[in-house]
Amino acid sequence: MHYKIPSEIGSELKINRLFYLTDLLVVLILGGIGFTLRYVVHPSLIWYYAIFWIILMLTWLVRPKSNPKMRMVKALSLAVFRNRLTYCSMDTEEKGKGES
Repeated sequence: MHYKIPSEIGSELKINRLFYLTDLLVVLILGGIGFTLRYVVHPSLIWYYAIFWIILMLTWLVRPKSNPKMRMVKALSLAVFRNRLTYCSMDTEEKGKGES
C-alpha cells in the first residue's frame, strides 16, 4: 500500500476548488456560536445581528489578493497587532539630496 504524504505539514485539505476543510469548520463553529447567541439579541435587531455574523464569517474566510495563502483574519491581525518598533523604513534616497 502507498500512502500519499502531503509535501507540507501545514497544507490544507480541499473539499472542492474554492472551499477548504478549515472553511467548513469556521462556518460551522461561527454559525453555531451565532445561532446560540441569537437569543441574547433583541428581536428588533435580529436582521442586523445576522448581517454582522455573515460579514464576520466572510472576513474570516476571504483570502487577500496581496497574499492568497493567508486568510484575511490573519492579515488583519498582523496589521493591527504588529510590533511597530521592529520595523523601520528604508529610504532609497539620502536626506538632503532633493533639497537645493
